[in-house]
Amino acid sequence: MKSNLITAMALTAIFFNLSNAQVSGNANYEKSGNANYGSNQYAINRVNTIQTTTSSQDEMVITIKGIYNERATAQIATFSILQLGKTAEEATSLIDERIGNVMKELSSFNKEIEIASDMISFVPTYDYAVEKKIFNPKTYNEQPSGFELKKNILIKFRNNNDFDKIIAICGKNEIYDLAKVDYVTTNFDGVRFQMQKKAMEQFKDYMANYSLIMNTDLNKKEKIIQEGFNVTYPMESYRSYQAFSQANASFDPKSVVHNIKKNTTEYYNAAMVKDHNFIFNADITEPTIQAFYEITIRIKLKEDQLPKNTIIRNNRYYIITATGDIKLLNL
Repeated sequence: MKSNLITAMALTAIFFNLSNAQVSGNANYEKSGNANYGSNQYAINRVNTIQTTTSSQDEMVITIKGIYNERATAQIATFSILQLGKTAEEATSLIDERIGNVMKELSSFNKEIEIASDMISFVPTYDYAVEKKIFNPKTYNEQPSGFELKKNILIKFRNNNDFDKIIAICGKNEIYDLAKVDYVTTNFDGVRFQMQKKAMEQFKDYMANYSLIMNTDLNKKEKIIQEGFNVTYPMESYRSYQAFSQANASFDPKSVVHNIKKNTTEYYNAAMVKDHNFIFNADITEPTIQAFYEITIRIKLKEDQLPKNTIIRNNRYYIITATGDIKLLNL
C-alpha cells in the first residue's frame, strides 16, 4: 500500500511538471535547462502605451481616433480585352462576339449583374517587308498587317460569391486580364455620422473623468476643435509577399543544387487598430473599405486676467497751446 502511494505521488508530480511546461511554452522550458530549442532566450515583452491625452499648465489636448470597416454595397471588376484582326471589321466583330457572350451568360446567371464596355484603343499593326534596290543594301519598310482593338468591360456585382462565376464565364470567352476591382459604398454619410457620435460619447466620458481627477469643471473651459476624415480602399491596402523556404542541409561539394523560384503574391493588409480608440465591425474577415476619423480637442486651462469680452480703451488726448506746442492731457 505504501509503495502504491509513493508511485501515485511520483506520477502526480510528473504530470504537474508536464502540465506547467506545456502551459508556459517551450521558451521557458529551455530556460530551465531541460532542453535546447536554439539560441532564443526568454525575455519580458515591454509594450509602450500610445499617448492620447497631453496636458500642461496652459492647455489639455485630447485626441480620439476611430476606424469603421464598411462592407462594399457593390464591386466593379474591370477586365481588359485585346483583339487582333486582319481587317477592322474582323477585329470589331470578334471582340463584340466575345463581349456579347459574356453579357448573355452573366444575364442568365444573375439579372442584377450590370455590364458596360469601355473603348481603349483601335490601331493598325505593322510588319516589316524587305525592299531590294540595285545600288543600295536591303531596306526594311513597315507595311500594315492588321488591326489591334482594346476594350475594357466593367462588371458590377453585389454578392461576393458571384465573382467566381464571373471569372469562369470570362475565362470561357478568353478574357483573362483582370485589371482591378473597385469597391463602392453609398453609406459614407452614415459612416461619418456614427463615428462622430461615438467620438463624442468617448469625449464626454473623458471630460467627466478628467474633471474629477483635476477637481475642476472642464466643460466650462474654452475649447478649440480639429476634425479629420479619410478613407482607404482595399486596392490601396494590398502588400506584396514572396514565399520563402530554404532547406538547411549539407550537400556534397560536387553536387549541383537547383533552388526553386519562390512564388510572389499579395495579401490584404488592413490598418491596425492598436493606435485607435474605437472600431466598428472589427470581426469582418473580407477586405473592406476602411474609414478613419480623428478629432483633437484643445482645452484652455489657464484663464485670461480680464473677463471675457472686455473692451480695452487706450485713448490719449492732446491740447495745442497758443504758441503751437502739443501737450498730453492726463485724464
